[in-house]
Amino acid sequence: MDAVTIWNQTLVLIREEVSEIKFKTFFQPLVATFSNDDLIILTAPNEFVQETLLPMIPLIKNCVSEVTHREMDVRIELENSAFTLQTIHQHTSESATTSTDNASHQLNRDYTFDSFIVGSGNRFAHAACVSVADGGKQYNPIFLYGGSGLGKTHLMHAVGNYVMEKFPNKKVVYVNCERFVNEFIATIQSGRYTEFREKYRNADFLLIDDIQFLERKEQTQIEFFHTFNELYESGKMILMTCDKPPQSLSSLEERLRSRFSSGLIVDIQPADYETRVAILNLRMQDEHINLSDSVIDYIASNFATNIRELDGAFKTVVAYCYLANSFTLDDAKIALKDMISPKQGRQVTPEIIVEVVARAFNISVSDIMSNKRSKEILVPRQICMFLCRSELNMTYPKIGEFFGGKDHSTILHACNKIETSLKESDTEISVHIDSIKKRLFN
Repeated sequence: MDAVTIWNQTLVLIREEVSEIKFKTFFQPLVATFSNDDLIILTAPNEFVQETLLPMIPLIKNCVSEVTHREMDVRIELENSAFTLQTIHQHTSESATTSTDNASHQLNRDYTFDSFIVGSGNRFAHAACVSVADGGKQYNPIFLYGGSGLGKTHLMHAVGNYVMEKFPNKKVVYVNCERFVNEFIATIQSGRYTEFREKYRNADFLLIDDIQFLERKEQTQIEFFHTFNELYESGKMILMTCDKPPQSLSSLEERLRSRFSSGLIVDIQPADYETRVAILNLRMQDEHINLSDSVIDYIASNFATNIRELDGAFKTVVAYCYLANSFTLDDAKIALKDMISPKQGRQVTPEIIVEVVARAFNISVSDIMSNKRSKEILVPRQICMFLCRSELNMTYPKIGEFFGGKDHSTILHACNKIETSLKESDTEISVHIDSIKKRLFN
């Protein structure tokens, strides 16, 4: 049995031994990364999960033993740990050439289009991936790039899972680029190029994650160049993810950068506030738990750049609250105190001001950034402009540029309007601005 099969069967046994919340919070997020006759490596999403489970390794060993009918060592490591990479490298030469079957078993079945929350930062990427998965040929290759934890891998797995379900005769091959490199190194050592090339060049969909690992790997770049060409010329789909755009891959051959840039390049941006709340609401639905709006707001406001961190914060709050048998905002703050550095604080930007003001007035960010002139939109927009001026010391032209190229005089009028309301003790405006400032700076 491969690592994934062993772990899936082991989870069934573990579920009978621990509470449901402990199972979902700590055991279920583990990913089986590697196994051989003597060892299975499980990857934890963060140090909190890793450290919590270390005392539980004897239980895991017993359950693994029941599944495999042999004694196996169990290691719980973080992603791309030195131990994991070294172990995989040592054993790749034995396994790479026997793994020429469909690599789709590596897909995460939980990563589907249905479980992907669409927001302003990823809408284009989602639409392109859906189109390609459904048989569209207009985008090839697709190059998704953006920071860590923004959903690139989720979309890639979603494409693979959708194609496997709807087009079972299609061959889907998913691989992390680092694994691709390791397999090619083993191929050089063994000299068995035919099996390696058949595995990747016979794919109908090649999904390759973290393509930046090709940098400074000269021989692997040459091999991937020919693989790319053969697939592309045969009309096969190529989907890649990266942490930066193709032109920033300075250590990559120019001919590869050129090919990566020949298709659709999509930048995935951090999720906006509404999307983060929607993600947290989906997590609550999946976990059958109900956290208050204030707790959800606290998590969504403090984890704005990375969906993995947002998920980690949610799981930490849930675990802590279950253990404390209390689900208040104060409990959430205690649970996350080590994840939110008080020294760093939150860097307030125009985007964050607009988010917070939109929430305060129960309107959307797009409303504030639009040209709508109704009072329920105009006043919040003027408050945003005033705060950009008073709190961030932005110039009037810079504020106008941020709000879609508005004239200097429009910004000046908005700031003067709010300033006059404050001087005249307009209670409603004062209360709103005080509340917004507390959200921004506390």
